[in-house]
Amino acid sequence: MAEMIGVDIGASAVRVVAVAGVDSRGMAIVTKLGIAEVAPGAIVAGKIRSPEEVSVAMVHAFKEARIRRRYGFILGIESPDIALSNITLPASLKKFERNIAIRTMNKPISPTFSIGDSALSTSLFESVELNKVIMNTVSVAAALQSEVNMLKSVCALAKATPKAIDLTGAALLRSYIRANPEANEIGTVVSIGASRTTIATREGMYLRSIRTVAGAGSEITRAIMSVTGEPFEIAEEEKVKNAVSKGATKLTSSYAMDESFSMDGSSPVDRAINNSVDLLVDSIAQAIDSDSNIYGNISQGVTLVGGTALMRGLKEKLSQRIGIPVSIGKPWAEIERSRAHAHLFANGGKVDPRLLLAIGPAVGLALWKDPS
Repeated sequence: MAEMIGVDIGASAVRVVAVAGVDSRGMAIVTKLGIAEVAPGAIVAGKIRSPEEVSVAMVHAFKEARIRRRYGFILGIESPDIALSNITLPASLKKFERNIAIRTMNKPISPTFSIGDSALSTSLFESVELNKVIMNTVSVAAALQSEVNMLKSVCALAKATPKAIDLTGAALLRSYIRANPEANEIGTVVSIGASRTTIATREGMYLRSIRTVAGAGSEITRAIMSVTGEPFEIAEEEKVKNAVSKGATKLTSSYAMDESFSMDGSSPVDRAINNSVDLLVDSIAQAIDSDSNIYGNISQGVTLVGGTALMRGLKEKLSQRIGIPVSIGKPWAEIERSRAHAHLFANGGKVDPRLLLAIGPAVGLALWKDPS
């Protein structure tokens, strides 16, 4: 079976993985992986400012993974300017005709940018008969065309050609949640990155919403800086100490609960972290509340991912705020034991769980399938 390749461009690093398939347990088998840091300032507030610097990181990540930069990989797009909608069209329309029809209808998909500025992607949701005419309801994803063009520029500079550009929010759901096709379960993944937080919700087998909110790991780091006066790198280390204390790194499967420990708030740093975490939790909760208000039902569980997800007490605060279970996520993935990966298993024969969290989005991208 040919390897499937996913490429995730994050604010701090480009991550490339190759997946050989999914085993009988539902685990994606990662055969190759590479991570390369992105130069500071190359990506700001989720937007690429220096395609040259990002392309350099992409080349290094491919090289570390020992994967040729060729046609066939799936590249993720993660942006505040992503919108989803369902539109009903005649079933007689072929896939390539859907976009033309949607643009002709001029029905807005996003409240923040026009249909003319959008790059569109459609997938079949369901078919129904109306007045003896078969109609298809299609899910429509819209992204700013300028941001899609920027990603293509990065790839061109790296001399790499993606097979498709997919929503990173959808990839998160594929990586962290295994949906039951017989049940119409509702699940949400909250990914706290360095510069932004993405909240993706699926209902049954279908993606229903993606939201990106301000506030992420770097905001907590800056809160520490405001108290200590330390440079960013040292404040980041202070945050990591809070993130990896005691049981906070004991990851469990999605929808399971693990133990973690709340800060007592006795020190100025603890208070700064708590205040910053409170703001982040409020932003996440508002996005989840908005989704449930629009669709009339709420997620049955929230899976929290990203390095900042390991902060002590964050999971409990979010669960208390939204009133539903929150778990620390572990991607449904395993790294293949091989000579090339021997160093990853050197610590007690287990891979660092933070590495699995880091490559989770790229694994989900590799599992992309061409939508009908």
